[in-house]
Amino acid sequence: MKKNWRVVMIALVVPLVIFAALNIASGNGSSAGAQEKPIVGRYADTSNTDPEAVAAAQFAIKTQGRKRHARISLVAITRAEAQVVAGFNYRLCMRVKIKGKTRDVTVVVYKTLKQKYSLISWVAGGCKER
Repeated sequence: MKKNWRVVMIALVVPLVIFAALNIASGNGSSAGAQEKPIVGRYADTSNTDPEAVAAAQFAIKTQGRKRHARISLVAITRAEAQVVAGFNYRLCMRVKIKGKTRDVTVVVYKTLKQKYSLISWVAGGCKER
């Protein structure tokens, strides 16, 4: 059992360490005014138009629409953040249309290293300042 736990920990930690080392070695984040790059373990702002954030938003809308048996459409992503974990978490503040009414929601979508998405949370209301 202990041996399996060690293998799992190595499988999770090694890719994160490699990503962090490559990020540091490439000098990312060193220019003033540049978009923040995700840092392992904490959320960092990303572009509202980042293709990965948009894909996460579309997944959240599709999943929540099925769950509520309602047509939901994206009006705008008002804020996007990414967190590097064993994959990525995307925290998105979005304006959506549900049954013709515009609403603000905050969602968290997890994307695995195998490119599989999961909707972690969907909360009514806009983002609170962090």
